[in-house]
Amino acid sequence: MDPTQDPMTAAAAPGSNGAAAGPAAPDATSGPGPETAPKGLRDQIAAVRDSVMRLVHAHINLARTEASEIGAEIGRVALLAGVAFGVLFVVALLVPIGGMLFFAEWLLGSIGWGVLLGMLFLLDIALIAVLVALGTPASRIGRDFLVAVFAAAVVTVLLFKFVVGAQVAAALGIFTLLITWPILMGLGVSRNGIDTDALKARFYPSQTIETTKETIEWVRERTPLGRKS
Repeated sequence: MDPTQDPMTAAAAPGSNGAAAGPAAPDATSGPGPETAPKGLRDQIAAVRDSVMRLVHAHINLARTEASEIGAEIGRVALLAGVAFGVLFVVALLVPIGGMLFFAEWLLGSIGWGVLLGMLFLLDIALIAVLVALGTPASRIGRDFLVAVFAAAVVTVLLFKFVVGAQVAAALGIFTLLITWPILMGLGVSRNGIDTDALKARFYPSQTIETTKETIEWVRERTPLGRKS
């Protein structure tokens, strides 16, 4: 080192021996990165909309799941109700049919009488329902029944006394009743006929039609066109 050289100058200048020249200037590129910019109003609205749509879809899926479960439960209940109704329907048929067969076996000595007399009884009931629907008075049907009962009693007594045993006589007497009753009802209808006017009145809204006509006439009388005419 040159002794004539200023030591401060020598310290400031870079030496030939590779000593550090001094503190390095800070690098402008080594600072923290740029901060993320806040979302704008449009982005926030889109985010809220997406959240709402996801929530709506979740509720829809939940409702579909519950509706599927409820539908399956309704189908199960409907199936069980159908089974119960079918069983009750069979019972409703079994009781009268079985009762007639048991009655015939116990009283008349043969199930065959139960089949025959049960069929005639049901046919009589169907005929009565038709006649009542057509307007036949119940008093006439009851009167024919009493006449049929009297005829059946006479036949039963005569058969039991002179022809057959008690069971066969009772069976033939009931048979006479169930045959005579519809015959008498049919003769009564053929003799007296069906009151068609009364039957029509039951299904024809005559009062409504007459009231409507009166209303139309009242309106015509109070309009200028109606008074001119």
